[in-house]
Amino acid sequence: MAAGKTGIRRIAIGVDGSESSAAALKWTIRLARATGAQVIAVYAIDIPVYFPEPEELPFVLDQDWRAGMKSDFEDKWCKPLKLAGVRYRTVMEDGRAATVIAEVAERENADVIVVGRRGRGGVAELLLGSTSHELVLHSKQPVMVVSATA
Repeated sequence: MAAGKTGIRRIAIGVDGSESSAAALKWTIRLARATGAQVIAVYAIDIPVYFPEPEELPFVLDQDWRAGMKSDFEDKWCKPLKLAGVRYRTVMEDGRAATVIAEVAERENADVIVVGRRGRGGVAELLLGSTSHELVLHSKQPVMVVSATA
């Protein structure tokens, strides 16, 4: 199937190293191979909300930690894209995952967004809602939500 027939030229995918993210990546690879689409892998560094006391220093992410996260994202979590021979790029930005993924997808003119059903959210996910749920409700692009069993 050619890209022109499906209209899918770019796929934005949220990647966070979770089991659901890995399942979404497998699904995305199949779609990209079938359509010839380019994949834009997106990882958001969600900076915690922190209000320092006047005498404390503001919260700053350590550059070594950031470099380690970038390495995990590009060299480990996105490795299946490389092994599959799919055309892809990586984008790592600060912010809430749903916001970053939606903004990157819009900026890159993605035809579809793919995310795992559950990421690394934990307690924050319970309080704020899941990334996939927020994207489904607010994204301008169609959103495919993939469960870990896909």
